[in-house]
Amino acid sequence: MVLESILPVKKVIRNPVEMLIFSMIVTFSSLYLAELIFPGTSSGKIVTLFITVGMTPMIYGLFKEEEKVERDCAEHKNHKSFFDRHDEIIWSFSFLFLGVFLAIFTVAVLAPEAYVTAMFDDQLSEIERVTSISGNFNVSSILNIIIVNNLRVMVLSFVLSFLLGSGAVVILAWNASILGLYLASFVRDGLMEEFVFRTVGLIPHAPVEILAYFLAGIAGGIISVGMIREKLNSCEFRLIFKDAIILMCLAVAAVLIGGVIEVL
Repeated sequence: MVLESILPVKKVIRNPVEMLIFSMIVTFSSLYLAELIFPGTSSGKIVTLFITVGMTPMIYGLFKEEEKVERDCAEHKNHKSFFDRHDEIIWSFSFLFLGVFLAIFTVAVLAPEAYVTAMFDDQLSEIERVTSISGNFNVSSILNIIIVNNLRVMVLSFVLSFLLGSGAVVILAWNASILGLYLASFVRDGLMEEFVFRTVGLIPHAPVEILAYFLAGIAGGIISVGMIREKLNSCEFRLIFKDAIILMCLAVAAVLIGGVIEVL
């Protein structure tokens, strides 16, 4: 891929902020291609798919570099802490999500309303479904719905990443587009106070819940690459498997914490 050759994986790992620029370029390109190939149709899910395809070389490269870190730690008895081994890829995923969010938010604010409605009908329908939940259930039921739904998405992030490598990007891109469209709707309507209120309201719990999807996706990705590149009974793979379990445990904890914060 041309973009991936311009911005090598190792450069992104050294400076994860560059993932922000890369993911924004991929998102804008995906929006253009979706409109070009499927004009006049609801292309929200197609955009998500194009973003995933565009990010695949970069994400697979990140997982390979992450697996190399695990191998070096096992081979050379390098006692790096768990977070020292994985902080760079977590930051890379964070900026990937932020880049997609900012690109969708910008388009949703600046583009004509007819374009936004036609392009993102799938996401807008999902936003309407989610926002209608709070009016129909009590706090306990809402907490249960939130946790169950987020656990389902977290597991799906792990499975897609394990099977497809970059599969977790589908989850991240979809959620980033929904968040971008949701907040952009207040700006489009001139409701700046409501925009600030909603944004501040999302800050306590949204990053925690999104972190759960990052962690699950990373766990699935490094296990997938590890199974291909390492022997299953090797020290290297045992370290990878142990870290994947820790990542999944942290992801579950993030889902539970995020759900409780959201309903408080």
